[in-house]
Amino acid sequence: MTASIGILEEANTLWGVWFPDLPGCIAAAETAEETLAQAGEALAQWLDLARGDGVAPRAPRAIEDLKEDRESAEALAAGHAAVVIRPPADELGLDETQLRAVDAAAERRGLYRTALVRELGLNQIAG
Repeated sequence: MTASIGILEEANTLWGVWFPDLPGCIAAAETAEETLAQAGEALAQWLDLARGDGVAPRAPRAIEDLKEDRESAEALAAGHAAVVIRPPADELGLDETQLRAVDAAAERRGLYRTALVRELGLNQIAG
């Protein structure tokens, strides 16, 4: 899965990350560290839901392009940080070759890794 750039902000007692290229995709917690830890899972879930709804997410923009976006530029000018967020690493214990095979199968079906594994697991359980 592709990394995306998020904007890390502190607001009162919470920290949050939002993704300019993924409307509604956010993570929030009491500390910046917790927020960054949750942001990858929020990213993965948003992408899975979008795919499930038949929505093709826009390709992540480079930081140079985000600086041209008014909302992102204002956040960066206000001192908020641009952070690179990746979906969580493989939790299946697969090697790189196996992961590439799973990702290729998921892409052929228009899914991301977690959605494919979930679908195959549920199908196996259902018989």
